[in-house]
Amino acid sequence: MMQPFLPGLTMPSRPAEIRDARTALAHYPNMTTEDLCRYAKHLGASAELFVDSLFMRLGERAFPMPEHERCDRALILPNGTPIRIQVKTRHAVTINGDYVFNLRQRSERGATGRGPYEATDFDMLAKVILSENVVRFTADWQHRQVIHASEIAQLRRDPRASLDAALARLGHTDAIPGGWDADLDLAA
Repeated sequence: MMQPFLPGLTMPSRPAEIRDARTALAHYPNMTTEDLCRYAKHLGASAELFVDSLFMRLGERAFPMPEHERCDRALILPNGTPIRIQVKTRHAVTINGDYVFNLRQRSERGATGRGPYEATDFDMLAKVILSENVVRFTADWQHRQVIHASEIAQLRRDPRASLDAALARLGHTDAIPGGWDADLDLAA
C-alpha cells in the first residue's frame, strides 16, 4: 500500500521514456552506442553535476550557465574573477585504456555537432570520465585531448591538482590554496 502525498492525491505513473532511461542507464557504461546517443543529455548533465560536486568538495564557488552559453559553468575565484568552464565527458575507451576527447559542439539535431569550439568560447576544460569518477581540468587549448589510463589513479587521489595546474596556466596562481610553486611550463 502506498501512502498518498496529500489526502486523495496519488502520484501519476512514470512515463514510458523515463522507465526506458532508467532501464538503459542502469547498465552504464555497458550500453549500446544507440543508448549512449539517446541518453547523451542525461550523461552530459551527470558530468556537469559531477564537476559541481567536486567544486563543492574543494570549497569552490561555481555556477551553471544557461543552455545557450558557450560554456557550462562559471568558477568564481576568490577575487571575483569568473573562469568559464566547458564540461565534456567520454564513455568509450581506446584499446590502450585511454579516453580521447574531441572538442566539438553538439547539436540537438544530431551527433555530428556544430563544429569545433573557438579559443574564445571558454577558459578551462573539465574532462570527465563518469565510469571512473574522475575529472581532469586543463587550460591547454587543443581540439583533441586525452586522459591516459595511467593518469586515472592520480586524478582520483588528488582531484585538486589538475584544477590548480589549469589555474596556474591561466595566470591565477593567487587563487590556488597554499600557492603554486611548480613550473608553469608543466601546468596543463
